[in-house]
Amino acid sequence: MATLQRRNPITLAVAAVALSLAAAAILRYAALEPAGLAHLCGASGAPWWCTPRAFAAFVLDVGALGIAAVATGVVAILTRSSAWALAAACLGAAGLLLYAVATGAAGFLLGFLVLARAIATDRHPPDAGREREA
Repeated sequence: MATLQRRNPITLAVAAVALSLAAAAILRYAALEPAGLAHLCGASGAPWWCTPRAFAAFVLDVGALGIAAVATGVVAILTRSSAWALAAACLGAAGLLLYAVATGAAGFLLGFLVLARAIATDRHPPDAGREREA
């Protein structure tokens, strides 16, 4: 994994964001939105998995995913950490699909900006121009 990150961090970032989008889409379209599941979980004698489904719906309803995306984005900016930036981009991308559009977009952009800065710095180190002048 470290080799992939050193060789092409863009591929790693795109793959991680795509994976988080896929997981969010599966959660939304397979577990949260189907009307049949809502009716099944609303009836008496509901299956055991209705409790985690209800908890996930509650967490998304209060906006926890978007808040987490923005918080990790702020941490990424303050620490300039690529790991925090990738987490913010992934949480923000998932938030875009899971009902936290505004805060998800903000978290995604904060993470993406830190990632872009880190990739640009790796490709063109700040001291590279000084070595050529000397």
